[in-house]
Amino acid sequence: MNKKIVTLFALLITITLLTACSSNNENFETESSVRELEKTYIHSSYEIELLDLVNGYRVSKGLIPLEIIQHISYKGSQHNDYMIVTNSVNHDGFDERKMNLQQVLGAYRVGENVAYGFASAQATMNAWINSEAHRNNLMGDYTHFGISIKEDANGKKYYTNMYIKK
Repeated sequence: MNKKIVTLFALLITITLLTACSSNNENFETESSVRELEKTYIHSSYEIELLDLVNGYRVSKGLIPLEIIQHISYKGSQHNDYMIVTNSVNHDGFDERKMNLQQVLGAYRVGENVAYGFASAQATMNAWINSEAHRNNLMGDYTHFGISIKEDANGKKYYTNMYIKK
């Protein structure tokens, strides 16, 4: 009788352990499949020109140049799409973009500059320099950045420039 109880108890423990391990693995797979992977982005020469202007300004102020990360530009591109659809220049959804950059890239500081309607990279840069809040982002304690510039159906340009520190 004692041997049957011990065997039954051992079988019960084995089933519990197998079920618990299986359940944890399924949860892990579900969580990891929901997490976004780093996206690629192809920069236009116009976008590279503006990134170079940002870095040139930073270096002229004694700051380090920032490194481009394509995923940051991809997130900026999504925001430009949103601004074009809503026909407004805004920072709507910034918290979601920030959280994504924290999760995907390990960012612990995130900033963002947006603009609309400027015809040249230099005109956009001048506007950001002349705005205290935008200038603070340009000169912020960041290590990486990205940009997206998109045109609406009327040819007006929307800009989203994001900065992170890893």
